[in-house]
This record gives sequence, structure tokens and C-alpha cells, in this order.
Amino acid sequence: MGKQMNMDYDSYEVQTIYPPITPYLYKKLEKKYVDYLWKIIKKGKKQKEEYKHRLAGNVSNSFGIVDEKEYFFNEVCIPMIQKFREVNGEDPVRNFVTLNPTCRLFLHEFWANYQYKHEFNPPHWHGGLYSFVIWMKIPYSWHEQIQLPQFETTKINDRKAGMFEFEYSDTRGETRSLSYQLSPDFEGGMCFFPAWMRHSVYPFFGTDEERVSISGNIWYKDGPPPSGEGFGSK
Repeated sequence: MGKQMNMDYDSYEVQTIYPPITPYLYKKLEKKYVDYLWKIIKKGKKQKEEYKHRLAGNVSNSFGIVDEKEYFFNEVCIPMIQKFREVNGEDPVRNFVTLNPTCRLFLHEFWANYQYKHEFNPPHWHGGLYSFVIWMKIPYSWHEQIQLPQFETTKINDRKAGMFEFEYSDTRGETRSLSYQLSPDFEGGMCFFPAWMRHSVYPFFGTDEERVSISGNIWYKDGPPPSGEGFGSK
């Protein structure tokens, strides 16, 4: 079903109409969740479940992590899904997708990325329904990155070192971008978005410290949801 416009159909005044678009969500995670994520990252580094062959990223190290007893999915992901459904009216599926009423959601892929200077993630999208990225450690500031000598003659709007960027289409069909000028202030921040939303990560320079992030994909799985709300375990 198409979304309804917020307008006065009886008004003779000129009204500005903004067509609805699919949103995404941002949240700063509470310390207890950040501490939990660092704990499972530490365990994941020891278990060494290789993820690089499954990803588009040109980064040194990506490995799987385990959401113990589905703590993060239940405490963080489910409220984010509920909020997305509240503001969007539905899950971000294409209108030709037919779903069984018993379909439930689960966290199917969950991994950590260790990225070093000069490494990057090209424009890509994820599998599944919802995806997210969480910035755990940002060892640089975009405002410092753009002052590096190699960018001296680059236009300020084209200085993208160290940024995270979404891509989307406007009403003319042109590609637009929405960028995050990352710094340590974004540590613990989480973007929650439709899995088909293209995004990229630009390389950073001037430090040997690693940039640490977490990503995950939430998929549909057929079967009766234990809670009756469309959520459930694997």
C-alpha cells in the first residue's frame, strides 16, 4: 500500500510536497551494550571464524561473532525493528515480495571488522532484510584527516577520507549521498537500515591504529514466531 501524503486537499494555498522515502535509524548504544559487544569481539578474535570471503570489504580482518543467548538481538535489534515499523509502516521489502504470515526475523550474520589505514569498503549492500553498523573504535577525526597535505588542493566537499557514506536515489533518479564525518564521538553509534541500502567506507590515513566496527544482517525465517510478534530465534 502506498503511503499517504500529509497535505490539505481543500486548501487554495501552494503546498510543498515531499514524497515519502524509506528511512533509516541511528542510536547511541548504552555502555552495557558496548561492553557486551567488546566481550564477544574478544571471543570472536580467538575463535577466528573467517568472514572476509563473504564480504565486499578490502580490509585486513573480518571475523564472525556470536550473540550469546540472543542478548543483542532481543535488547537492541527488536526495539529498532519495532521503531522502523512504526515510522515506515512496514518492513523494507519490495512490493512484489510475498511473505508467509508466520515468517519471523533472526540475526543471521554478525561480524566484526578490523580496518587499518588505506583499507576501504567499496559501495555495496547486504543480504537479508535489515542491516546495521556499529562503530566501536574510530582512531581518527575527519576534521584532522582533511587537513592532511595530500588533500590540500581537493575541494572540501570531495574530501572523504575516513567517512562512512550512504547512497540513495532522489525523485529525479539521481544518486545522492549522506555522509558521516567520523571521529571518536561516533564510538558506540549504530546505524540501522534496510539491507538493500548501498553504503561505503572510505580509507583513512596517518595512524597505525585500527578502526573497529561491527555489522549484522537480519533475515526472515519461515516458522511460527514464539513471541507472536514476528521475532524469534534461529
